[in-house]
Amino acid sequence: MTKRYTCRKKSSSSSIVSDILWTHPDAVKLLNAFNVVFLMDMTYKTNKYRLPLFEIVGVTYTCLSFSAGFVFLTSEKEKNYIWALQKIRGSLLTSHVGPEVIVSDKDLALMNAISTVFSKATNLLCRFHINKNVKEKCKMLVDSVEAWQVVMDSWRTIIDCTKIAKFDGFVKKFETICSPWPLLVECMKNTCMILHKEKFVKCWTNSLMHLGNTTSNRYIKICIYFV
Repeated sequence: MTKRYTCRKKSSSSSIVSDILWTHPDAVKLLNAFNVVFLMDMTYKTNKYRLPLFEIVGVTYTCLSFSAGFVFLTSEKEKNYIWALQKIRGSLLTSHVGPEVIVSDKDLALMNAISTVFSKATNLLCRFHINKNVKEKCKMLVDSVEAWQVVMDSWRTIIDCTKIAKFDGFVKKFETICSPWPLLVECMKNTCMILHKEKFVKCWTNSLMHLGNTTSNRYIKICIYFV
């Protein structure tokens, strides 16, 4: 039988297991050998209990990925994430160095947990999820396919900006292009363009050793099905 490392969180008022983390000893070895960049994401609808599966992925120096650990969480609250990350740090990581970069989506509970447990790490936001949210929430505000293409070209110029000095100029150009849709500009500025620019725009992220990882889904997700 394959050996696994398992950790369970029980409710303070009963013996019922609420959250559970497990991994493989070989994954722990890889985790400690390559602890510079972690990718963290949720996978849904993978088991009959309908519990979200929190996956922690590591990246080798040759840009290969490996599953470092899996956690079933009863709730996507900050305290649940903190428990999972503390177990990763306290029980699996033997080095006090790293990670330097953690890539996640814009889940505020997870972001807060990362800043609490891995305070020295830089939390980058997944560019894939940001672009997906932009398309889902903003495309309906633009009245033609041609106009939307122009908007997206300007948006890509912003997120691919490689010099901080040019960033504000690209934002101003974007605002001018999108002037017929003020709600679109307001939505973008309030959600990600300004508030979290250091976490996904190239002129800031390029200064970090993220080993080319700017998205949390660069790997093929491992879906576990329970019958």
